[in-house]
Amino acid sequence: MSDSAPRRRSRASAGLPPITAEKIIDAAVELTGERGLDGWSIRQIATRLDVWPGVIAHHVGDREAVVMGVTDRVISRIPVPDDDVPWRDWFRSVMSEGRTVLREFPGVARRLCVVGPNVPAALPTIDTGIRVLLKAGFGAHAPEVYRYLFNCAFTLVAVEDDRGSFPTARAEMGRAMAAFAEDETHPGLAAAGTTARSRSTDPAAVAAQETEFFRFTVERSLDGAEAMLTSR
Repeated sequence: MSDSAPRRRSRASAGLPPITAEKIIDAAVELTGERGLDGWSIRQIATRLDVWPGVIAHHVGDREAVVMGVTDRVISRIPVPDDDVPWRDWFRSVMSEGRTVLREFPGVARRLCVVGPNVPAALPTIDTGIRVLLKAGFGAHAPEVYRYLFNCAFTLVAVEDDRGSFPTARAEMGRAMAAFAEDETHPGLAAAGTTARSRSTDPAAVAAQETEFFRFTVERSLDGAEAMLTSR
């Protein structure tokens, strides 16, 4: 059907199942996977479900309410280990699994970093993660360490999402830096240029390099938290 208007017959007379809030969020999650969290409208959800936009408002609310539903659904897909896992392993697992899930739904990571995980599905993760930190000895600093670790990881995921909007910029930056590889008068730029020159342009290799850098970021953030713990 067209993107402009749904059918005028009732769903019951057309032999279609009734619309529910769950079906609306299902459609919004699908659109987020295809276009990103900022890439769809209420009208596009209505078109996909073959209903009027007012039906979305009736069952879920405005666009912000739908976004909250999408965020809740996406977060619920991130596996959460039990609180008996050592704290570094716990955060390493959730951040790594979280990146895998969030990268499937561009824009959700940015929202988590800017707005915060203010949806029901995030509550068990917050509770368990802070309990893990309390057990490790972080004391009253446990909540801020929790926030620090996830901001480090998911801000990087948000950046990875946004790079899709600049398909050629990174390659141009790499070529510009690679030009300094032989510049002995600027050793810092030369080192950066050598690294840039060694980076592959093959998409699979680039993806592997990005994963490796994410792991590097996670480990260094965990090192920073552990330094705070040992200094206590």
